[in-house]
Amino acid sequence: MERRRAFQLPEDDLECLAARSLDWEAIVEGGVKWLLIRDYVIPVGYHQTKADVALRISPSYPDDQLDMVYFSPGLSLTSGRAIRQLSTLGIDGKTYQQWSRHRTAANPWRPGLDNVCSHLLQVDTWLTRELS
Repeated sequence: MERRRAFQLPEDDLECLAARSLDWEAIVEGGVKWLLIRDYVIPVGYHQTKADVALRISPSYPDDQLDMVYFSPGLSLTSGRAIRQLSTLGIDGKTYQQWSRHRTAANPWRPGLDNVCSHLLQVDTWLTRELS
């Protein structure tokens, strides 16, 4: 299947996405750039084993940070405990679950160092933290 590439990502993003063998698309919807990653592996402890991930790419990226993460289908914990700070957003004809998670002063965005893959490490941390 041909993947959409409506905008160009920086070279280090392309390299890290390839190194992780991630299946991705770059779309523009309503003037907003979205990086969509297909079948992202979700850790044990969620009802879902894979989900599509959306990252909003700001006009000033990579100088300004990536923020939050969006999952489709929405995630739920096998423990039955509710995941807090969630909302929904339509992206590319699907409903995504927005996780309102942000970097902190202890873990700020580092222009020139941070990128899509370092943000995905942050996403993995958020997923793991939600399990505890």
